[in-house]
Amino acid sequence: MIQSEHVSRILSLFPSMADLSEEDWYQDSLQVIQMEPQNIVEKTQFLKFVVMLLDGNLRTYKVSASGREITLYRVNSGECCPFMSSSILGSSEYEVNACVETAALMLIVPAEVFQDWMDRYPVFRQFIYTESARRLLHLASLLDNINFKTIRGRISEFLIQFAEQNGNSDTLYITHQSLSIELGTAREVISRTLKVLEHKEVIELSRGKITIRDRSALVRFIE
Repeated sequence: MIQSEHVSRILSLFPSMADLSEEDWYQDSLQVIQMEPQNIVEKTQFLKFVVMLLDGNLRTYKVSASGREITLYRVNSGECCPFMSSSILGSSEYEVNACVETAALMLIVPAEVFQDWMDRYPVFRQFIYTESARRLLHLASLLDNINFKTIRGRISEFLIQFAEQNGNSDTLYITHQSLSIELGTAREVISRTLKVLEHKEVIELSRGKITIRDRSALVRFIE
């Protein structure tokens, strides 16, 4: 059972849940939990719950046979993971991996409760479908980037987006390994391309840090 103060916070982040009845909120199977960074779902699991984020974030990712990772998307506060909802609704295996990336506060909705809410509450159901459609467009864009953009263009685009997400700062704290995971390519490829950009005086490299020196040049490299 969840506390009344949690209900208020949930409703502020998920207004689509406003139609839920008091009985829905205070059933024993619902939980609000705090979780530190860790893996929470592995590919091929059959899920027994859906996670709705109140704080922190989750990262969903795929791992190749050789062990290389690529980030698919992140789930932030006020969002849920469409792969989780589709796994529950389709009674199918979870298709990716998910980890808590930063300490997260989350509402845990058991599978049977989630299915019941989808059946009974049209506004909540529309929210879940809208989230799925939005993530599908994101994944389509990711596939386009992988297939049709050069690695220089993909790195340039990521650095600009990362800067915008961090107060438009030109100083970015990210390692070559982390960048390779975000873009799903080998660390050696990332390092080699970054060295080329540094040689062109577009960026400056130091341990665990990339400084943008010529943002307009990065924009030009995005095909």
